[in-house]
Amino acid sequence: MIRFWIQPIVYLCMIFTGVLYSQAPVSPVSPIPKTSTIDEPVEVHKDASALDKEYYEYYFRTIPDVDSLEKAKLEYNLIRSFKLELRKREPETSQSYLKGIKSSSVRYERVKSDSIWMRGIRSQMQHIRFQEYMYIIIYDKYFCYISYEINPSRYVMEPFQVQLIFKKENPFFIKLPDP
Repeated sequence: MIRFWIQPIVYLCMIFTGVLYSQAPVSPVSPIPKTSTIDEPVEVHKDASALDKEYYEYYFRTIPDVDSLEKAKLEYNLIRSFKLELRKREPETSQSYLKGIKSSSVRYERVKSDSIWMRGIRSQMQHIRFQEYMYIIIYDKYFCYISYEINPSRYVMEPFQVQLIFKKENPFFIKLPDP
């Protein structure tokens, strides 16, 4: 019976002495100096002509404008694809007319597949396959649907699908001849 009481007491003594020794203060060989307190302001950049400051300023002055670069690539891809399709469909188109097609003279917009108008186009033109990147371009009497598999503002590329239609007179408008 005593054996059951002695064993837990010995274990408790060992644990207690371990805790005491782990909390005992250790005297350091050399005291650690205090660098600063909250009250003292610390000056990080004392030298105004530091190289890191010069590097930082140069970096932000020379960062390329990614948005304008992506817009330029997108416009290049769209106009190039539009001109190629126009040359295929109407070979008699003059070079001066093609040179007039620029980003400032066309209207374009990215369209989504969940648009009510795009769903109508899909039901009427069943050969069109929707992609994630789809654009409609309007220039003069031409309407052009262009789709890409990947983002055309990142890379110069060929389109996935192009559909060019012409603005015509209303086919349902009937003009009667003069009597």
